[in-house]
Amino acid sequence: MSKDRHYMFETPVGWVALLGSNKGLRRLSLKPTPEEAMDDLGGLSEEATLDQDWFLPVQKGVERYLEGDPRALDDIELDLEQTPRFFRAAWDACREIPAGETRSYAWLAAQAGSPLAVRAAGQAMARNRWPLIVPCHRVIGSNGGLHGYGAGGLKVKAQLLEMERVAAEGPVKS
Repeated sequence: MSKDRHYMFETPVGWVALLGSNKGLRRLSLKPTPEEAMDDLGGLSEEATLDQDWFLPVQKGVERYLEGDPRALDDIELDLEQTPRFFRAAWDACREIPAGETRSYAWLAAQAGSPLAVRAAGQAMARNRWPLIVPCHRVIGSNGGLHGYGAGGLKVKAQLLEMERVAAEGPVKS
């Protein structure tokens, strides 16, 4: 019997599908439609049981994040089983990028301990299993341009960065 569980909900930026194990969150998928979100989990969700209650803290964290709380996703436990060492280091470095700010793939490679591994840093972001939690939308090209965002496309990437920038500036003073 599988100990994996899944759940899905809608947000203002798309559908979030979640897959979890006893070790933590295995995947978070952010896609425009519920079908795409579930498909993005791969076949992993087929034997998982639906468990809304188990994912309630994750759902609340995602909702608070999208309402402007940049720290709302910090304490979500991730299942990092079978993660290559460099990817883990790149994902950890990515989680340290402050909300509303961006860093280059070159910066990410250096922070992950391999300054020349810029392409590998790009691959780590492309294979990120937890968009929003590992905020790969904050990683941009060295020319300042937005590049690839599998979790909803460049429009969603730009939307998330703008939301974070506005939240980081705080309330407008009159």
